[in-house]
Amino acid sequence: MKQVFVSDLFPGKTFESEEACLEAEKEHEQKLALEKAKKEERKQRAEEVEQAFKDADEAYKVAREKLNEFVKDYGNFHKTYTGTLPAKSLYDLFFGDNFFKFF
Repeated sequence: MKQVFVSDLFPGKTFESEEACLEAEKEHEQKLALEKAKKEERKQRAEEVEQAFKDADEAYKVAREKLNEFVKDYGNFHKTYTGTLPAKSLYDLFFGDNFFKFF
């Protein structure tokens, strides 16, 4: 009579040797550990992104307050923007890839 091995982790599945059963259990545990590690990394990076947006929002509030004080004191403020824009042109802004994100 043939001897069969069964694992609690794989109900209904049989293995021909004890080594094969233990190896399958070990691979399953490694896979679960890897998935858990990826989930934790994703959670940590998401928290970093959230914190970056909170910092940016706070910096924007401070900049707006300083701008309002400056305009109140001197009447106007001119700023030449030298950074990169999210769109290459106004046409791209309104009709480019981002156009359909508004709907």
